[in-house]
Amino acid sequence: MSFDDLHKATAKALTQKVDDICKEFAIDADKLSELTAYFVESMEKGLQPLDAGESEETAKGLPMIPSFVTGKPNGTEKGVLLAADLGGTNFRVCSVDLSGDHTFSLQQMKSKIPEELLEDDSVTSQELFGYLARRTVAFMKKYHPELLEEHAKDTAKPLKMGFTFSYPIDQKSLGSGTLIRWTKGFKIKDTIGKDVVQLYQEQLNASNLGMINVVALTNDTVGTFLSHCYSSGTADSLSSGEISEPVIGCIFGTGTNGCYMEEIKNIVKLPEETRAKLLQEGKTHMVINTEWGSFDNELKHLPTSKYDIEIDQKLSANPGFHLFEKRVSGMFLGELLRNMLVDLHAKGLILNQYRSYAQLPHRLRVPFELSSEVLSHIEIDDSTGLRETELSLLQSLRLPTTPTERVEIQKLVRAISRRSAYLAAVPIAAILTKTGALNKRYHGEVEVGCDGSVVEYYPGFRSMLRHALSLSPIGSDGERKVHLRIAKDGSGVGAALCALVA
Repeated sequence: MSFDDLHKATAKALTQKVDDICKEFAIDADKLSELTAYFVESMEKGLQPLDAGESEETAKGLPMIPSFVTGKPNGTEKGVLLAADLGGTNFRVCSVDLSGDHTFSLQQMKSKIPEELLEDDSVTSQELFGYLARRTVAFMKKYHPELLEEHAKDTAKPLKMGFTFSYPIDQKSLGSGTLIRWTKGFKIKDTIGKDVVQLYQEQLNASNLGMINVVALTNDTVGTFLSHCYSSGTADSLSSGEISEPVIGCIFGTGTNGCYMEEIKNIVKLPEETRAKLLQEGKTHMVINTEWGSFDNELKHLPTSKYDIEIDQKLSANPGFHLFEKRVSGMFLGELLRNMLVDLHAKGLILNQYRSYAQLPHRLRVPFELSSEVLSHIEIDDSTGLRETELSLLQSLRLPTTPTERVEIQKLVRAISRRSAYLAAVPIAAILTKTGALNKRYHGEVEVGCDGSVVEYYPGFRSMLRHALSLSPIGSDGERKVHLRIAKDGSGVGAALCALVA
């Protein structure tokens, strides 16, 4: 066989294999219906009390965590509120000035968490929360020195603060929650089992910031929902004559999660006396944090390729958990492509200038080195010879490719992103189905407040998600009633608004 014939045969085999992978990643209307029905079933199971011996992590249904937020802002709220947000690598303090007309102004200070607080096993809770309190003092000195002066004179009014704490907690009320375990790098053992609000408040008091009252504990998903509720109804969203109601808050970024308002009578996992007390107070609904990244951890219905298994079992920090997130979120899209490229190379179908795995460029062999941002460039590349794709792979992985290889790589990228967007439609369709939100008002429309880099910036993601909604059980009529809105500054503004309803 001549070199040209060998090259053509390899190119044909590559195309066939890539087409097979793309078919495996395709999701049709029947699969969307199956997944949506199981998602509703998992929600209903998650609202029930845990069985004996079950934990939120091992429960068969979704975690469905009560947030104890029982009201939604409507955009007329006024005043200055504070928010703090402890993320994986940064700590942010904000002040939010609500104008009462769906708009707000935001002042914020972001600080990188010192490495010693993340890596040292001997660090104590006092050291971590002391650091958070010192950064809060620095923020107040920079942006609100007048309030510190008033506090020194005993004339300052108490300031409410909401605390966004996106780690697993056992929350029994809006203003308290004990840490179940750390994720994202923290290893501070003596925090586990303690009330994180109390720990933060004690350090604020010790730092002479006693006028700040941490009254609400929330996570970024609930914050996104509340932030969108406040901003909803602005001139921009009403210009087309829509009558729409915020129903879901969700995040599609590095990770994915969502929340919605559930009827309190349906949240059977809440103690009966708690439900009775809330209903007696006239509260009818509560925001539920679904933790939908954990949907179908048993893999009864989720589409699963060998690349999904490889990433979950060998490369992720939490094998067996967050399996929906590992198919949808930005953290894993690039890793899926990287695994595919390595596999195709092992089969002798691509990158044949490298004779062995060990000879592949170092970055192609490093897990999670390929970002979803690179995929976003490849997704929409229409340049001659896919020149943009060539440059993106050279810059990100030091990986040279041929025009033929780039055509197949682009097909893989589009299959990965399409599956992600189609799966992202499942929880939205399921929540709309379970709540009956689309049928509550004649011509009523609903809003989904979204945050996260994938939903905001990945090209075509929202369009693909909308197409999947039209194929889902809500149908094209339901899809037309759904408005996907980008909710900015969700974790900061939302935490402040959470303090407002406390």
